[in-house]
Amino acid sequence: MTGTAPDDGSGDDRPDARPDGGEAGGDLPGTDLTVRTHEAYPRNALFDWLDQRLELDHTLLGKAFPEDNYGSFLLGEIALFTFVILGLTGTFLGLLYNPAVNAVTYEGNALQYAGTEVPAAFASVLHITYDTTFGMFARMMHHWAAYIFIAAIALHMFRVFFTGAYRNPHEPNWFIGSTLLLFALVEGFFGYALPYDNFSKTATTIGFQMTGTIPVVGSFLQSLVFGGAFPAGADQVIPRMFFLHVFLIPAALVGAIALHMAVLMRQKHTEHAPSSRGEGRPDDDDDSVVVGMPLFPQQFLVSTIVFLLTAATVAFLAGFFPVQRIAAIGPATPTSTPSHVGPDWFFMWVFGSLKMVPSWLGEWGRFAGGVVVPSLIIGVMMLWPLLDNPEHPVHFTADPLDRPLQTALGVAAVMLIIVLSIDGMRATVAAVLGVSDAVLYPWLVALTVGMPVFDFAVVYWLLKRRKRRLGTAG
Repeated sequence: MTGTAPDDGSGDDRPDARPDGGEAGGDLPGTDLTVRTHEAYPRNALFDWLDQRLELDHTLLGKAFPEDNYGSFLLGEIALFTFVILGLTGTFLGLLYNPAVNAVTYEGNALQYAGTEVPAAFASVLHITYDTTFGMFARMMHHWAAYIFIAAIALHMFRVFFTGAYRNPHEPNWFIGSTLLLFALVEGFFGYALPYDNFSKTATTIGFQMTGTIPVVGSFLQSLVFGGAFPAGADQVIPRMFFLHVFLIPAALVGAIALHMAVLMRQKHTEHAPSSRGEGRPDDDDDSVVVGMPLFPQQFLVSTIVFLLTAATVAFLAGFFPVQRIAAIGPATPTSTPSHVGPDWFFMWVFGSLKMVPSWLGEWGRFAGGVVVPSLIIGVMMLWPLLDNPEHPVHFTADPLDRPLQTALGVAAVMLIIVLSIDGMRATVAAVLGVSDAVLYPWLVALTVGMPVFDFAVVYWLLKRRKRRLGTAG
């Protein structure tokens, strides 16, 4: 069944689409909204039953969602559902976590630490993991949900970028979504530090030092964000990061998600190319009619299935693929740095950019590699709709093959992130290849500079050649 939301005053005057391809209510002049909704969805008995009792908002529940090439449109929902899982598991973990670093004697089932003094934060995570019913499962679900949350947002933005769905009038949601991704990365950084194991201590120290390299405001930002020196002042920093991770950043994420959803509901979705509409639908060149299935009950039922599948996937990964096994890593110690240290995968490209800069540049090198390069990449991503945006509204997504410049730039950017991430894992890669870091370094520098340029040139040339062959070059 297909249909769309009525005009909502958003500036987009495209009318509803009826299941038969005509305008909803077009043959019912003077009828009220209830008649129009029932006419548009005559077999929606559940909606009728609830509407008679609750006087439901027809505009909202009739909101159209894409129905063709549907899978790629579910990435945003997967991100939303993993955020819900993060909230539930995070609440459970937060009630048991102790944000303190004073030494305590651990008495529990982790035998290698039983009867020994460890930081209180580390001991509480051991207690959650090994001494609390379903504690390890909840902790692993939290970690895997965080990974999938960030991955789903990134893949969702890839789809929007490559299909041009960020163009007028959809720029606001690109800006909001980019900010949401940035909040998610910051949230991941703060959460990574909380177990206070040796890996998280080292990674947090790197982040603290990078913040301090920012000219003029570096020291102020260190005090504002961390609340003290790290790791020397960990007794002040860990409680501050716990507050940011559990309260402030999640509140910002909730606000960004709510705003993102509000804009989505206010606007009408960007459909795939008109040729995908099929028989009995509006003309190919008619962008005044939105084709899709209504939020309730069709999309609601689909979303319920997606939520259950997402939860099942996270549970499966949590049960069979444990991550962040702090018992094997050990508690934070002020005098030792573990080998092959590195952040979680979503910050590996930042770590690679930091490592790419020669060490002899000192603090300025850390500023360039750890702050300037990531800021440029994130800034261009967030502001991209200001660089590529038509004057008139665009309601259809584009075929990436018909956008040589944008697609080539996107591929080059993805390759840059991949190569920088490989450099962040340089020690591991060198060990696998049986060479030293010094031997691998110049090759990675060459790949960082050369691969994005090479991929851009190849993709751009192939797509321009395709357009010329099809006679659509211009």
